[in-house]
Amino acid sequence: MWMDIFQKVAAADETLDPPDWADAGALSHRILDDAITYLKDVRERPVWREMPAEVRSFFSAPLPREPAPVAEVYDDVARNVMPYPMGNIHPRFWSWYMGASNFTGALGDFLAAIQGSNLGGGNHAAGLMDSQVVNWMKEMMGFPASASGTLVSGGSMANIIGLTVARNAKAGVDVRERGVAAMPKPLRYYASDQVHSCHRKAMEALGLGNRALRRIQTDAGLRIDIGALKAAIAEDR
Repeated sequence: MWMDIFQKVAAADETLDPPDWADAGALSHRILDDAITYLKDVRERPVWREMPAEVRSFFSAPLPREPAPVAEVYDDVARNVMPYPMGNIHPRFWSWYMGASNFTGALGDFLAAIQGSNLGGGNHAAGLMDSQVVNWMKEMMGFPASASGTLVSGGSMANIIGLTVARNAKAGVDVRERGVAAMPKPLRYYASDQVHSCHRKAMEALGLGNRALRRIQTDAGLRIDIGALKAAIAEDR
């Protein structure tokens, strides 16, 4: 079965272009109109609602054997995905801090996906835009012009990069060249016991181990217990 499909695809003159650009344009405008309405009317909907059984069963469908028209795929998304969000774009979503959708940002993501530039290098405008935003951020935060930076997907990635920089600066050896096994003594990071779990995962990913993150107890106001912090530092030394 799969070999027949593979041979059929390999023999065809395949392209990622839409089969009809006019139809693609019409569908794109429909999706944009739906998206505008979706955000504009968010206050008229509940923050969250349970998915009925028929919606849940949709996501247990078997692996498709043939491609489907994009319009049909969008119909499925509009019917089974869009009405059942996590809820974090709603102004009454108070469960915990989580980034909300932003229409301007969505347009930016759309254009970035359309152009598809890779920011790992190359002589192109998107790379210059990336550097410009980093430079603006440096200026806003009072960093020197010689400072470097990068834009990442969110807080968890920002934290692991920051912890990586700290590890490399304090390891006592060239970790990038020799690895963490060459460090003369283990590193310790100190944080409150309220710290996000991404820091623990970062410790593991950086080869330092979960024990490298010392979680210091907090008081009723969620402030670090300074006495406990001093004791932990003394113990590690």
